[in-house]
Amino acid sequence: MPESFKKSYRALTDAEWWRLLVPPELGGTVVPRSLQWGVASFILGANPGLWMYYNGPTFAKILWLLGTPEQKRFAELAVERGWGATMVLTEPDAGSDVGAGRAKAIEQPDGTWHIEGVKRFITGGEHDMAENIFHLVLARPEGAGPGTKGLSMFLVPKYHVNDDGSPGERNGVKVTNIEHKMGLKVSTTCELTFGGHQDRPAVGTLVGGVHDGIRQMFMIIENARMLVGTKAIETLSTGYLNSLDYAKNRVQGPDLTKQTDKGSPRVTIIHHPDVRRMLMLQKAYAEGMRALVLYTARSRTPCRSPRRAAGRTRRPRRATTCCSPWSRAWAPSGPTRCSRCRCRRLAARASCRTTR
Repeated sequence: MPESFKKSYRALTDAEWWRLLVPPELGGTVVPRSLQWGVASFILGANPGLWMYYNGPTFAKILWLLGTPEQKRFAELAVERGWGATMVLTEPDAGSDVGAGRAKAIEQPDGTWHIEGVKRFITGGEHDMAENIFHLVLARPEGAGPGTKGLSMFLVPKYHVNDDGSPGERNGVKVTNIEHKMGLKVSTTCELTFGGHQDRPAVGTLVGGVHDGIRQMFMIIENARMLVGTKAIETLSTGYLNSLDYAKNRVQGPDLTKQTDKGSPRVTIIHHPDVRRMLMLQKAYAEGMRALVLYTARSRTPCRSPRRAAGRTRRPRRATTCCSPWSRAWAPSGPTRCSRCRCRRLAARASCRTTR
């Protein structure tokens, strides 16, 4: 990774923002989910790659909630030592059809599992900003049924962990390709190959000791949906703010009420009604989508008052089920809708102006 990016990542980790993401048992702070995603929105708007590499604490929390005692200890080490993490679902022939996945898991006499298969589009699958990276992998145990019900989730670290918590020998998972992207190139999107070498298998452990992969993985998918939606919203918001600044400074044409007066002074384009309309459209999308994400985050915040929790159990679950896919799907399409009008031109000109 570039040294400049490493410096930014160290600043993020040294400031201990991860404490907002984990429970007190892992050294965290009890805060509403809306505050967590409010903080995330600032970072995703400024440098989204930073937050995408910052999955370690969040995934460690999920592992700590679901895992065996040994996996809970692994989660504690991951938080203490700042390890990275990935969610590993997609395969070359199984994208949105997760149940078609062919990666397999072979149980070993010592209770571990050997994972074999190829996974694609794995965000943060490799980097040198953490001493270890752990992968939460969906694979099908030998003899398991077809479809999503036959999938289980496994913990597969990049390096095995010694008794003192330090990284040990390299595990049998490696990057076999880096995706070539148009943008966000600082975020490594990898193809991971598990196994394939007799002398170095990809050794994993069954999360929680139970075959319940899809339910477990959906706890991670919910976080990914929120991340994708928030990142898209902040990209649109950044475009709007640049457009607003550009419109306040770019001088062109007379005021509409004085356009017949050849001697009237030229004004900044924010005075023109159509430009104001485009700015308001951008603002409406950005702020409306941000409100949706924060509402969804609030609905996912557990109620710590037993008295209030009795009446709030069903409603937040329904709100999350409804709003989380909206945040993931509708928010990224907002900039596309804006681009159908001349908002795109205004934002593009503003972007050119700020990069000169």
